[in-house]
Amino acid sequence: MKTTLLLSVLCAVMAVAASLTCGSDSCATDEICNTTISTACQCNTTVYPFTRGVSPPVNLTCTGAKFNIQVSKCWLEKNGYNTSDIRLNSTNPECFTARQIVDGTSELTLNRSLIASDCNTAAEMNSTHVTYTNRLYIFGKTNPIRITNDAVLNISCAYPLNINVALNVTLHPILGTTVINGPNGTGSYAAVMMAFTESTYTTLLSEDYPLKVEDTIYLSVQVPDLDAKTFKLKVINIYASPTNSSDQKYYLLKNGCPASDVSPDELTVGMNGNGIESRFAMKVFQIANSNAVYLFADLSLCTTDCATNCPSQAKDASSNDIAGKVGIFLNAADTSYNVDTSSASGFSMPWTLSALIFSWILMKLM
Repeated sequence: MKTTLLLSVLCAVMAVAASLTCGSDSCATDEICNTTISTACQCNTTVYPFTRGVSPPVNLTCTGAKFNIQVSKCWLEKNGYNTSDIRLNSTNPECFTARQIVDGTSELTLNRSLIASDCNTAAEMNSTHVTYTNRLYIFGKTNPIRITNDAVLNISCAYPLNINVALNVTLHPILGTTVINGPNGTGSYAAVMMAFTESTYTTLLSEDYPLKVEDTIYLSVQVPDLDAKTFKLKVINIYASPTNSSDQKYYLLKNGCPASDVSPDELTVGMNGNGIESRFAMKVFQIANSNAVYLFADLSLCTTDCATNCPSQAKDASSNDIAGKVGIFLNAADTSYNVDTSSASGFSMPWTLSALIFSWILMKLM
């Protein structure tokens, strides 16, 4: 009796499976297999109504650091769209949608990592969010006649930077950002560079905060959304230049350690290469014959702890591959100075930290 019942169930399952197959393909619930025309599944045009003037119902989700796009294939065909040519703002084959059965229905889907320039995706950054934008092109079918217009839909995904809440109360904070890519295009992360007034790294500097030569500022470079169990952030080099081209370099940090000609108090490494944040204390200085100082930090991601042991000065040993950089601009607010000949105090020049350079350099990780 049990054997007979089991055979009956198996036969029923096989019958259902057979009814869903169409040659080498499987049909969705809104498709039919018309073997008189072809062995491929075709949309059942009676399932969806024709609705003139309605935009295609695109389902966009922003999970897993990806654009996740889904739109009904059969709805599009019923309403006169070409389902073989739906894509992002690129003709790269990887940027086109593909048919997939989702919850039993035939869908056109596309999953692309949120990486600037991938399928011409653009990234925009402010003090709180990084936003990725693109366009989805859905073209009307022209053969034999056109019954609908092309549709171009703007899509976007925004992610919070999740950094110190001081950003909400600091006016014109000293903040720089850049977008970095995960290995093999597995994700995209926001790297943030901030300047603080004290060693507790709690009060952000503002553009209007006055500084003078020999004052100490505290620099933090971090990737807030980085998985600390998988990757570690490391600043490989920090160097200064009188221009933003960085052709003329004066190294403060080299291969993860203070440069050989840097005094012990000019740059101090707090932490670097063993977490999602790197910290440094730096004395404000001036480059001779220049009223501007551009600071650059070369960044890298490690798969294990990669902190450098710096018992004294920088080593000449090779370091991690440089993957990208961020920068900060210091501008002299007043070029006048006073020399006190009665003491050995030298001179003091007022400085103001102005807007950070936004360096959109994608990080290609090894």
